[in-house]
Amino acid sequence: MKRTALAVVLGLISLVGGNSPAPAQAVYPDKQLQLIVPFPPGGASDIVARIIGGELETRLGKPVVIMNRPGGGTTIAAKEVARAAPDGYTIFFSSNSSFTLPAAVKEAVPYDAAKDFEPLGQVGRITLALVTYKDNPIKDVAALIAEAKANPDKLSLASFGVATVSHFAGELFKSNAGIRMVHLPYKGSAPAMNDLIGKHIQYHVDTVIAVKPQLEAGTVRVLAVFSAKRSPFLPDVPTLAELGYPAIDFSSWGAVVAPKGLPPAVHDKLAATLEATINNPSVVERFTKVGFEPGFTRYSDWAGAVTKEIAEMKEIAQKAGIKEE
Repeated sequence: MKRTALAVVLGLISLVGGNSPAPAQAVYPDKQLQLIVPFPPGGASDIVARIIGGELETRLGKPVVIMNRPGGGTTIAAKEVARAAPDGYTIFFSSNSSFTLPAAVKEAVPYDAAKDFEPLGQVGRITLALVTYKDNPIKDVAALIAEAKANPDKLSLASFGVATVSHFAGELFKSNAGIRMVHLPYKGSAPAMNDLIGKHIQYHVDTVIAVKPQLEAGTVRVLAVFSAKRSPFLPDVPTLAELGYPAIDFSSWGAVVAPKGLPPAVHDKLAATLEATINNPSVVERFTKVGFEPGFTRYSDWAGAVTKEIAEMKEIAQKAGIKEE
């Protein structure tokens, strides 16, 4: 009887004590996420981010709040994400503007793009285009190059900012064509496009997203695109490669990343949800309307890809003398 009573007591202790079931773990996500964008509202990246964020919210069942953090050539936002907790509640949508261009022109960048981020996937590309005002008597790239060679440093080529993809693309064009044009940096796409339409500047490099509505309105002429293949949004516009410059294949690619150290289960859920988002036909349709070319790709070697592109961008920057502002 004593042994039986002791066994009962020990059994009760085990139920109350150390052998009781562990508390249930919270299922990710159990609160809102923030999707940080390093540009002001209304621009190409912001538009794309809001489409992605809305679909992620539907699929994850929790709010996804878009947080615009412009400034520092996108490095302010990137630094914030790199230092955030790697818990899956802070994610970042940006492009080569954050991941490769700063390291090509700045003495010091407040994060290491190759080491400080966990890639969830590349989500697509934005094609860049060489444009002029509609009634410019120079109607094609060959005539532009001939004029630039005959009059070095007389023609202007604008970008939407120093050390942006627009600036790099323009310098790559000038280098390959062997011409000299004056670079006119603007603080954003809209003011540059307005001055182009008003004929205050002659030529400009901008995204298809920005160019497409102006082309439809009849205010600009597109001379060429910088991608290796023709843009599906501008099928009648030749590539610079077609026009004799095969080394030019330059676009703005977009990726969604998180801070390094994301738990594997959270990473897998976010990446799978992002892939389903980008492949959703309704999302593809919305991207198409604004000129974004969706295409989901998981990185097998993020660090290697970023490091390689930084080296390529440094070469362009050194040849052109591109430096941080």
